[in-house]
Amino acid sequence: MIAIKKDNIKTQDTTILQTEDDVNNVRLFDHDVKLSPIFRNITREDGTTYSENIPEFNSVVRYHKDNPFKHTDVLSVQPTTYYPIKLRTLEKIATLLRKAGYEITGFGELKGNKLAYVELENSDLPELEFDGTSLKPKMWIGTSHDSSLALRSTIKVRDGVCINDFMLNYRSDLLFTAKHTKHCDIRLKKYANQIKMATDVINNYYDVVKLLQSTPWDRHNTETFFSNVLNAEKRPRKRTKNKVPYMTEPMYSGRHDKQLNDLFYAYENSPGQKERGHTLWRLFSSVTYWADHMITDKELKAGSNILNGTRARQKDKAFGLVNQYTLLGNTTQ
Repeated sequence: MIAIKKDNIKTQDTTILQTEDDVNNVRLFDHDVKLSPIFRNITREDGTTYSENIPEFNSVVRYHKDNPFKHTDVLSVQPTTYYPIKLRTLEKIATLLRKAGYEITGFGELKGNKLAYVELENSDLPELEFDGTSLKPKMWIGTSHDSSLALRSTIKVRDGVCINDFMLNYRSDLLFTAKHTKHCDIRLKKYANQIKMATDVINNYYDVVKLLQSTPWDRHNTETFFSNVLNAEKRPRKRTKNKVPYMTEPMYSGRHDKQLNDLFYAYENSPGQKERGHTLWRLFSSVTYWADHMITDKELKAGSNILNGTRARQKDKAFGLVNQYTLLGNTTQ
């Protein structure tokens, strides 16, 4: 079973070693992952073939927990030095955190099952409410099976009015430290330290939110802001009419033009916007709403709006821009 040392998470650090399954885990996922050797077919001179192992690489395969010998997908091919974090390890972390007072509120897989995550809430973490806004933090734990994301714990803040999410400092580990070795040595931090570190991060974010809400925004500059977020540029476009090529007046690309229209819609019409007034918080919230809700199913399944996905990076860029605007004070002047 999964070995645990110092298992009182409320008062001390807890170490988890990734070994065999633990029947006491909460079961969130029907599947798990494991390494499998890779073979190639070699043809002899007489036309017969044989299989030869490729010793430098393994495949990461997905299998059903109730039938571990039936592989359903090959998720990635990795060097033999790579060890994936198993889904049962995520379940073990979630189980221990639930015992400490967290509530599991979500879990799933994205990027073609190459990224798995668990979300948890805790009543000891601070919330923030004002007209048009109701912010509640979630602890987010995730890992990938294609080496794109190491096991990570961070904070996702959700606005309950418009169901917009914003990920804070996803490069940090607030709940644990992890060594990506064969046995995956994970050290959960003492509960009090978890809460203190998370509270500091969340309150710093709330201070910025309050400043954004108190800073007026000149809506006539909105197009410039949105085009900066998208890296959209007006320039002459090559067109053809009656088989004769010509250049247009400067204009956005078709994709950027649609995205800009969607962002303007989000600014004017998404939930909570009228209550926020014409402020920098309203401006930023229009980007998070657009990124989370005005998105294709393909982008959503690919995790574009979280971590380092395209929409997530656009959220981060928007947040950086509105923070720069706060230095100007009243942006309507």
